[in-house]
Amino acid sequence: MTTQEYLQAELNQCAQYELTDDDKALLEDVGLETYIYTKLTSKKFRKWAVDESSEHQAKRAIQLSILQNKPLQFRYPFGGYKLWRMPGAPEVDWAEFFAIAYYCRYLAPLAAAYEPGIELVFASDDVIIERMDNVPKADTDAYFSSFKSLVAAFSKGLPANFKLDIIRIGDLYEDKEQMEKELAENMEKQENDDYAKNLDAAKQQKMLTTSELNIQWKGAKDLSNLSETEKRDVIAKGPVYHDAYCALSKRRAFNRGEDKIVIFTTVIPNAIAIGTTKSSVTKFWTGYGVLEKTEAGFRAKILSPKQIDQKALKTQKIEIPELTTGNFKTIQVY
Repeated sequence: MTTQEYLQAELNQCAQYELTDDDKALLEDVGLETYIYTKLTSKKFRKWAVDESSEHQAKRAIQLSILQNKPLQFRYPFGGYKLWRMPGAPEVDWAEFFAIAYYCRYLAPLAAAYEPGIELVFASDDVIIERMDNVPKADTDAYFSSFKSLVAAFSKGLPANFKLDIIRIGDLYEDKEQMEKELAENMEKQENDDYAKNLDAAKQQKMLTTSELNIQWKGAKDLSNLSETEKRDVIAKGPVYHDAYCALSKRRAFNRGEDKIVIFTTVIPNAIAIGTTKSSVTKFWTGYGVLEKTEAGFRAKILSPKQIDQKALKTQKIEIPELTTGNFKTIQVY
C-alpha cells in the first residue's frame, strides 16, 4: 500500500464497521448498554484507567440516550487553534486528520450496534484564546474554517447514523455581554480565592509551563518587549483565564450535560482518555501529524514541537481531492 492509498483509506473507511460474531455474542450476553460501555473502555483505544466518576457519567449518558432512543452524544472540548510553533499554523494539518480518523474508528462499533447512532462534536474554545495566548482572531478563524472543511471531507464517508461536527462555544451565547459578565465574575472569584496558591506546586508549574508554550509573544499584540516580570504576569494569567472560561455555564451544559460523554486525549475529570492515535498522546492542536513507515505498513504519529526535530522526516507529495487546504498537499514520513 502506498502512502496515498493509506491516507485515502483512512479518510473513506475509518468509520466503516460490521459487527463481528464476538460483538453479536457480547450484545446477546450483556445487552446494549453494557456492550456500548465495554467498547468505549476497550484497552484497544483507552490509554488510562477510567475512574469511578467518569464511569458513572458515561453509563448514565448511555442509559439516557437509549431510554430516549436518541443518538449517543460525545463531546471533545479543545483549544480551537493551531499552536503557532507548528509548521502549518494556523490551519489544521495531518495531526487533526489522524485524530479524527482514530476517533471515528473508536466510535464506529457503537454506530454499528445502535440504530439511532452517535454524534461526535468538537467543542472549540477559541473565544478565549486571544486573551490567553495572544493568538490573533484571524488565526483562530482560519483554524476553524479549515477544521470545518476537514470534518466535511470525513463526513462523506460516514454511515448515515454517524454525525461529526465542530462548534464554537462562543456561538452558544447570543448575548456576548452575558458571556463576558459571567467570565469576569469567574475571574474575580478565582483571584479572590487566591487561585494559584490553592494548587499543589507540581500542578501549578505544569500549568505555567503550558501557558508559556502557547503564548505567541508577537501575535495579536506585540508582547515581545515586555520585561521578564511583565511576561511572568502574562504567563500566570493564562491558567486563571483557562479555568474561569471552563466554568462558563453554557460551556459546561454543552459538554458536561447528563447525556454527554466527554472523550479527550489525556486524563481530565469525567472523561475517557484515549490519546490522539493508537501510538500518540500529543494533543492534535499542539502537535504535527506525520507517518511512521513500518514493516506492516504505516503508523500515524502526532509529534510535539521537540519531537519534530528528533525525526529524519522526508517529504512526500499527496493528492486527495477531498482535502483542499495547503497542509494536505504533502506529508512527512520517517
